Amino acid sequence: MVAAATVAAAAVRPSEHDDQVSDEAVIGWIREVVLDCAEPWVLARFWAGLLGGTPVQWYPGWVTLEPPPHGQRLSFQATGAPRVEHARRVHFDILVDDLAAAHDRVLSAGAVMVEEHVSPRPGPAGEPVPWRVYRDPAGHPFCLVVR
Repeated sequence: MVAAATVAAAAVRPSEHDDQVSDEAVIGWIREVVLDCAEPWVLARFWAGLLGGTPVQWYPGWVTLEPPPHGQRLSFQATGAPRVEHARRVHFDILVDDLAAAHDRVLSAGAVMVEEHVSPRPGPAGEPVPWRVYRDPAGHPFCLVVR
């Protein structure tokens, strides 16, 4: 998963300014910040030593630092891509209830879909959990993930 910490609420907050981007309901919320790296366990232990929390492997190649109270969730995703200086190695995972509706919204807002995947970890009832990778208008990656 091109992957996130909770930084946005699931409800639109009233704006004190007239510069609100949209009156439409939000599509979801950012679950965690995901750092792409060669060694997820190494990086998860590094951050756990600084921030607290417990590293947990959700599936091979994906380690999440479950935060202490009032902490933010960080995940670490294994990537075989060579490290390139100044390359984007961080992305958001946005949890959504309706992948198709969220897909339409992000495309209409200017995002570009890159690829679609199914998580190696099934959902609560054993169902496949789909997710899609996008790039925002500036090229930053983010994922839409079904809750």
